[in-house]
Amino acid sequence: MAVHRDEGIDLPDRDRCARRRWTKWLWWAIVVSLLAGGLYFASLRHHWRAEFHQRIETIHAAGFPVTGQELDAWYPWPQAGENAANWITGAATLQRKLDPETWKPLESLVGRGGERQNPSAPLPGDLKELLERYVRDNAKALESLHEAAAIAECRYPVDLSQGPSVLMTHISDVHEGCRLLCLEAVLHAENKDPNGTARDIHAVLYVARSLDREPMMISPLVRMAAANVATVALERAMNQTEFREEQLEGLQKAFSDTRGTDGLLRALAGTRCMGLIVYERPQALDRRDFDLPLPVPLLEAYDALGLSAREGIVFLDYMDECVRIVQLPTFERPAAIEAAEAHLRARRGVFLRQSTYMAGLIRRETHEVAWREVAATSLAVQRYDLAHGNLPESPGQLVPDYLAAVPVDPFDGLPLRFKRTDRGFAVYSVGEDCKDDSGKEEPRKKQGET
Repeated sequence: MAVHRDEGIDLPDRDRCARRRWTKWLWWAIVVSLLAGGLYFASLRHHWRAEFHQRIETIHAAGFPVTGQELDAWYPWPQAGENAANWITGAATLQRKLDPETWKPLESLVGRGGERQNPSAPLPGDLKELLERYVRDNAKALESLHEAAAIAECRYPVDLSQGPSVLMTHISDVHEGCRLLCLEAVLHAENKDPNGTARDIHAVLYVARSLDREPMMISPLVRMAAANVATVALERAMNQTEFREEQLEGLQKAFSDTRGTDGLLRALAGTRCMGLIVYERPQALDRRDFDLPLPVPLLEAYDALGLSAREGIVFLDYMDECVRIVQLPTFERPAAIEAAEAHLRARRGVFLRQSTYMAGLIRRETHEVAWREVAATSLAVQRYDLAHGNLPESPGQLVPDYLAAVPVDPFDGLPLRFKRTDRGFAVYSVGEDCKDDSGKEEPRKKQGET
């Protein structure tokens, strides 16, 4: 057997050479991969930013504000005559407040649920005495609120160019003023003064409408709350006093005038504008105004990589969907907003960490529509009764003399429920669960149930 030996070859050295070659190729592969990845991510970054700014340009071209300065200019000052805001904020400085314990019984007169006073029963003597004193002590504030209700134009002195840090101190002025007017309406109804009651409820609705042009999300919420207390006051009034035709017609018009306002659309547009500030330069946000999820250096990186623009696209898509949803019939909105929220949760990021409050606002408006339609229909039924001496058999008999069309329940798209009872009638909505519980009628005289 022969043994061959290759001269001059060291096998371990040959292995080292092979490893060096593979290491070189590996490093080149890593460098090329990093370069390719960097180029790909740079292209994504460019795409996200370009797409984000293109969408902003589309919003701007449609006539909506995209900067704080534009948003402030979009909220117009009165062009002629007086500004109702001066009277409403002036009333707030005149209004005398009560401590929480003293206020609680009065709150039962303008709230729903809880320890709410029975609208068909007269007020207890001590409660009526407290109410009289409260209204008397706030006579000057009430006078100012009634002046405001007669002024067509309103613009509150806020500088929306400040962005999300803007102070909205007047919001509580409107809220408190509407509750004060409702309490005066309750007192007038208790004293069998239909003219004073109608004037008060009318004023509530028109003071609340002073927020219609304000493009902030809190504004329609306060207006909706005012519509709620107005219907509560109306229900008690319809059980405690008898209105004449001209008063019923005026109240019906006041409730109907709240239809067709673009307050919610303006609020969505304003919220979208404020949101753009978050996604354009998140690192520049003031931590006193925002609960920022990352330290500034990481926010700098987040923005530099284009991820804030990517998240901004998701935000704008969601807001566009909300704008589309609020233009649907109200009974079609729940399923649509649920789908929009689910899509948003699946794409949440650093700032869109959870569902926004838009869904709650849209649902809240459905309740306001129900309150308004029930109130307007109840007033139409009462007008029919005064004219004919008997109640209608169905809402269809109210058309066209007292209603333009049979009112629709905003929760299910069917006609509002109406029934005649031993003591009068009930008009009601099925509510959010869409179950007809017959309105849970309370004993009342021949008046509508809201």
